[in-house]
Amino acid sequence: MCHGCNFLINFYLMSIYLVIRITIKLNIKLKKYLSNAGYCSRRKADQFIQDNSIQINANEASHDSILQHGDVITINMKKSVVNLKTKTEILIYHKPVGEICSSIGTKKNTSVYESLPPRNEGKWIMVGRLDVNTSGLLIFSNNGDLVQKLSHPSSMIERNYLCRIFGNPTKSQINNLLNGVEVDGKRSSFDKLISINKKSNAQNTWYRATLHSGRNREVRKLWESQSLQVSRLIRIGFGPIKLPENLGSGQYKTLDKNEIKKVMKTVGLED
Repeated sequence: MCHGCNFLINFYLMSIYLVIRITIKLNIKLKKYLSNAGYCSRRKADQFIQDNSIQINANEASHDSILQHGDVITINMKKSVVNLKTKTEILIYHKPVGEICSSIGTKKNTSVYESLPPRNEGKWIMVGRLDVNTSGLLIFSNNGDLVQKLSHPSSMIERNYLCRIFGNPTKSQINNLLNGVEVDGKRSSFDKLISINKKSNAQNTWYRATLHSGRNREVRKLWESQSLQVSRLIRIGFGPIKLPENLGSGQYKTLDKNEIKKVMKTVGLED
């Protein structure tokens, strides 16, 4: 076969591959789209569909509806154009003590969302939460699949914290925390505990703590299981994402293309 014929065949096959790839990427299930965009959960989307509150191109949506790029979707009388070409964005935020991980603040505490830049399209979706008295790294993205993967326990994402403990924990207490204790009826433990300051007469002791789960107030409850009080808690790492030393409290930073690619690879996703 001539060289030119081989080239044409390869070009034709590559064109078919690209068409299939683009077609797949520009179709998405309705419920998945709503979840990815941060509009609502898939369970809430089921309720909207059941109540006939969603229309696609002026037609009532069903539980099996598929969206295409450019479709007009109406939810509770509000219209928007479906955009399936949006690139993944990731934002990291240095949460101060006192802010709450809720979409709406209170009279006493402001919401972390009040400190984030507005989005022209879609919403910032938060990866996990930090309690009001914990500061440090919070992660947000516009990619719902990525947020779900990072948040799900099965992903076993490593979390790193700085913990200031009142007093000096004993070797026995530290061993208990590393070997595992019961927290809220489930077995829990730290993977690593590294003492940062070892002054025997210090009123507080700092530890760098590592674990692969993120249940509600788990770090605090682990220490409390040994009758130890956490006087300061700072999250400094989540998987491949670290809290930059030059990112001040209340400041945010967007990740670049290579940083995003690294995070996506951690959970087996492609942008």
